[in-house]
Amino acid sequence: MYHAYALLLPDSDCSLVAAAEKLAARFPGFTVEQADRQVRLAQGDWEMRLTLDDGPEVLEDSLRIADHIGGADEELGIARCHRRVDVASDIPDPEMDHFNDYLQVIEVLQSFQGVIAVDPSEPSLL
Repeated sequence: MYHAYALLLPDSDCSLVAAAEKLAARFPGFTVEQADRQVRLAQGDWEMRLTLDDGPEVLEDSLRIADHIGGADEELGIARCHRRVDVASDIPDPEMDHFNDYLQVIEVLQSFQGVIAVDPSEPSLL
């Protein structure tokens, strides 16, 4: 099971349509489907979902993350992030067969301008 936030700065050029295109290029053997506010990346019985979230809880979480990370917020602008892409897979991966896939999804999102990847459970920068 994997989970991360890709916090989007106000000037971020990240979109789910563009992310789906980049993911399809990075993962040619996977199914990549984009609809509305979600991208689904799947291979066999494993999948990961990327969901765009811009509800009021996003800014609250960003403020909490910024407070926890400390000085990094002043440089990065975490507290200004009112949108995010929630990256998650609820499917157990005990042998970590898909850990590298998870990291590559984060790398794809970080290839966009104005994206800050964080682990929401710590919270910490990825």
